[in-house]
Amino acid sequence: MREGPGMEGVVRLIRGDLDKLENSIEKLLTTRVTFIRDVVHHLVKSGGKRIRPILVILSSKLCGYEADGHLPYAAIVEFIHTATLLHDDVVDNAETRRGTATANTVWGNESSVLVGDFLFSKSFDLMVSGGNEEILKVMSKATTDLAEGEILELLKTSDAKTLEEEYFEVIGCKTAVLLSAACEIGALLGKVDDEKRKALRDFGYHVGMAFQLTDDLLDYTSSGKTLGKDAGRDLKEGKVTLPLIHALKSATGKEKAFIEEGLTKKRVTGKDFRTIKGIIEKYEGLDYTAELSRGHISCAKELLAIFPDSPYKSALLDLANHIVERET
Repeated sequence: MREGPGMEGVVRLIRGDLDKLENSIEKLLTTRVTFIRDVVHHLVKSGGKRIRPILVILSSKLCGYEADGHLPYAAIVEFIHTATLLHDDVVDNAETRRGTATANTVWGNESSVLVGDFLFSKSFDLMVSGGNEEILKVMSKATTDLAEGEILELLKTSDAKTLEEEYFEVIGCKTAVLLSAACEIGALLGKVDDEKRKALRDFGYHVGMAFQLTDDLLDYTSSGKTLGKDAGRDLKEGKVTLPLIHALKSATGKEKAFIEEGLTKKRVTGKDFRTIKGIIEKYEGLDYTAELSRGHISCAKELLAIFPDSPYKSALLDLANHIVERET
């Protein structure tokens, strides 16, 4: 995992669990088809942030869970996330992720889709084996919402008339629900009361919303190293994110026409990107997105007030801060 500012202490606190997690991923990825392992290792081992498994680990420990049963669930959450990445890269015709060729570029779209399907199936097989019906219910709903979010995003591709409410629905489903479920797993393992369970579930949701808002902001400002993908990729893929939606509200007719053309172009040039970024900056789309992201983080942090102070609570607060403080 790439450790950025504000994350070193979090990683240090749970280093033992993170090391065990890597072993768990190896042990749980049982299949007689070695090709599947090759594809999964290509993505799972390529230096992802591990935000979702970290949330499972920290939430479990925050709720007083002391056994190792949280590690398989942390691995499962990462498997589901990996499955969505495999499918996303096919839908988006993406060529690189985290500075490496995507699985669909290396092995083809068919293999990527089928391995993604395997990971979803494997995850539910492992959850059934775990025997926790409540966690199974939470993850079933989360994966259904994930699929709906991806389809909604696809339907809104290149649609310059996308509303803020529609955008929030998309990112709530495609990103926030899995982070929310990761935190709720910790609450269920720790067997806390309903009030604390809801607080953790909502904490994960707000962190997830802030995470995606920040990603969408960084897509217009990052060098690419922070995101693990090329800056400007959203525009090239016709994704209408909040910085653009906000700018379109105030843009002139000529500016709107240029943006609409950019969203449907087969090839967006560097000049096109800079011009559209200039329009977004003119109407403060980046500042607006950053403000909403910070608002979600403030809500998330307030929700943890119900828990007593502990190193794990501090780590969750640090992780929340890191979400919006990633370098542009």
